[in-house]
Amino acid sequence: MIELHCHLDGSLRESTITNFLGYKPEDIYFFKSMGLVQALNSFSTTLGTIQTADLVKKATEELCMDLTLNGVYDAEIRFAPQLHYGAPLEDIIDAAQDGLYGNKKLILCGLYGEHPRTLDRLVEAAKTREKVVGIDLAGAPNPNHRWALMDYSDAFTKARDYGLGRTVHAGEGRPAKEIEVAINFLHAQRIGHGLSVLDDWKVVDLVREKDVIIEACLSSNYHTGCIKEYSDHPMKEWFKKGIKFTLCADNTLLSQTCLEKEMYLANKHCGLSREQIWQTQFWARNKVFY
Repeated sequence: MIELHCHLDGSLRESTITNFLGYKPEDIYFFKSMGLVQALNSFSTTLGTIQTADLVKKATEELCMDLTLNGVYDAEIRFAPQLHYGAPLEDIIDAAQDGLYGNKKLILCGLYGEHPRTLDRLVEAAKTREKVVGIDLAGAPNPNHRWALMDYSDAFTKARDYGLGRTVHAGEGRPAKEIEVAINFLHAQRIGHGLSVLDDWKVVDLVREKDVIIEACLSSNYHTGCIKEYSDHPMKEWFKKGIKFTLCADNTLLSQTCLEKEMYLANKHCGLSREQIWQTQFWARNKVFY
């Protein structure tokens, strides 16, 4: 199986959190309709347990092992190294690289609201590291943010020129216009979540024209309240409209899920046949960053 959207800090082993906190961390698990803001707040706890380079390496090793044991042979693990303050950003990236094994690679995440210089620094770091294959813009926009989506265009353009993969969290309970901007100005090849794509026929046409694939995260969207029920996810309609997508776990710890479970949920609640699910894996295979 192929996993294209998995956050390191949302996919730690429960034992890692328990050993650090001294108690089982049920209170940080995602739950139905908790809202995106509260979900993002859960990461402050997980991030606190892997602040140093050696802990980042260990967490990456463990996630690679867990993914492999769950049948995921090809994965892109994403994280925001600038949020780990135990070492310089570049050392944190190198530690994560050292923890990789098998067919696992890294995507570096800038965050909505950060100064564009931070994303530019991530792009420069990614350029010189073989196992870093792409960049992402993660989190969510906030009206109080000084920097908006368009402000990251230069960094993403540089990433394109360097041959790095580009993916953007967009349309996650927000207007389809966000997806359009991500594709046209940030040169996104993949869109994280992309739930609102069907809200604008021009965006549907753009996604198909540019052969963009959506990284669908069913459990995550259910937990953040972007969909009320699993069956509300539009992936079945995406199939009918010719929109390519792949199923992803997003956060294995926080959503208590894995890629195999996401496939089960898509079959049970969204009506995807086994053949359609494997078609999404074929699409994922063609959109892996190298």
